[in-house]
Amino acid sequence: MISKQISRGIAFYFVTSLLFNSCAKFETREQYIDKPQTIIDQEELDAYNELKTYIDYSSQPNFKLGAELSLADVANNSLLYRLTQRHFDEIGYTELHHMNFIQADGSIFITDLQAALETNSAVSMPIHAGHLLWHENQQANYLNGLIADIIIPGESGKDIVENFEEIALGSSFPVRGSGSNIVVNDPDGKSGKVLNMKGAQTFPQFQINLPEGRKLGDYKTVTIDFKGGGCCGLYGAGMRMAITTAIGDVTLNNFNSPSSFGVGDNVWGRGLITLPLANLNLTPAMKEFTSFVLTIGSATGSADYLIDNITMNWEKIGEIIVKTPEERTQIFTNELDKYIKAIGEAGKDKIKSWSVVYQPIDEANPSKLRTGIGTTPPANTFYWQDYLGKDYAAMTIEKIKQYASADDNIFFTETNLFNNPAKIQGLMDFITYTEEKGVKVDGIATELALNLDADKAKIEAMLTSLAETGKLVKITGLDIGTGTSTTQTTSVMYQQQASMYKWFVEAYYTIIPANQRAGITFRSPIDQASNSTWRPNEPLGLWTNTANYLRKLSYQAVVEALEQQK
Repeated sequence: MISKQISRGIAFYFVTSLLFNSCAKFETREQYIDKPQTIIDQEELDAYNELKTYIDYSSQPNFKLGAELSLADVANNSLLYRLTQRHFDEIGYTELHHMNFIQADGSIFITDLQAALETNSAVSMPIHAGHLLWHENQQANYLNGLIADIIIPGESGKDIVENFEEIALGSSFPVRGSGSNIVVNDPDGKSGKVLNMKGAQTFPQFQINLPEGRKLGDYKTVTIDFKGGGCCGLYGAGMRMAITTAIGDVTLNNFNSPSSFGVGDNVWGRGLITLPLANLNLTPAMKEFTSFVLTIGSATGSADYLIDNITMNWEKIGEIIVKTPEERTQIFTNELDKYIKAIGEAGKDKIKSWSVVYQPIDEANPSKLRTGIGTTPPANTFYWQDYLGKDYAAMTIEKIKQYASADDNIFFTETNLFNNPAKIQGLMDFITYTEEKGVKVDGIATELALNLDADKAKIEAMLTSLAETGKLVKITGLDIGTGTSTTQTTSVMYQQQASMYKWFVEAYYTIIPANQRAGITFRSPIDQASNSTWRPNEPLGLWTNTANYLRKLSYQAVVEALEQQK
């Protein structure tokens, strides 16, 4: 550190030689120019060593000083990534979201992750990565589509079971009654062959063999073409129909007369008479028939009518297949395995610290897990726990240990703990439950997005409760905002920000026992740009976001806080 007593002026020595005639005298002139205070202040900041050099790791072997970076920063070996290597000893990567690696069709895309990990392997900088399971930023449309009801649409059609075209002229069919019938040509000359019925209360009987793949229960109605006069079947006692297993005497069911269906006097009523099979009260066994005897005709005392094109109309009702809870659990167990396998194998020996679940605890009811049941979740939202149950965290730990490394550290990450301290107990209860399944949770991570007026008492109480869990305590995503844009932030605000950073680091060290300190990660080591999605254009960092990343008072504050802990 450069002493503040360094002279604030620099002497510039100039010699001006003026030659007059053959001899001249030299004059020496000294000029003093004040160096701007901003330059002096910046030089003092720049005189500090790298941040991580001020950390004593001997008593806190798990401590890591981290900075959040994007995959692109690492893969492209950006200036920010190189700055991070100099000052920090861990990269925080918290965009390990399902939808970033599982595409809309369910395929896996981890090229960006692999590229970043490959670049970082050259320097072997430790990485804390998350969050494997969250309810937001999930490929929800794809996941929900896997358990969508299967809708088998209905279909319908008709089968002409007898039109007499293949029957020889003069042929006849069995009848119920004393009359007769004969196959003749259509007297109108339009419909080929037809059947002429004659006699009192006489009904033809037809042996029906249904098309392959259909059964009697698929059919809803029978349609028949009819032509007859008022004397001979148009009116009478009405249409009759029956279905039996054999030809002979049958009990007929009654329907309206042909005229009531709109058939005219002695003119063809094509497709007008339709008789519902439901009126026959078919038994379940009968609905399975693929072969049977159809008896059909007009009940009249002096029949002399024509029939043609006996058609049976079928309809298959659509079906909805709903997956059972067991089927849904298995589907998402497989999806979880696919996702964790891809991430775990990519991160094997390259990522040693994982945030497995993020924000699992319900904000309003901290004794419960978050859920989407009974709600309409926003886009890209999916609650794994709603389908895998409370064991979803244990399942994920088992899988990441299987596909990555068994000795990796496992963290559960929760937010807003200082404003909602009951969530700490809820989180510990969840951790206890998870560990009862035979897995280990090494620590608790929490994000802190603070402001200049943050309630220090609440934060200290939170740290105390976290320390009492006995777990490693990791602060991820720490930032302290001024509440204003970079251009609106005053020198007083920057001093307050620095003081708050220093206070927090000191509080963390004071309250969290050395063997439980897993580290502090700065969400944004540099001030946020105007196009940032997180607190845009707000000066959160320890460096400015200008081209040269100038150190700020916050940098000095963190140095002083760390140095005091040695």
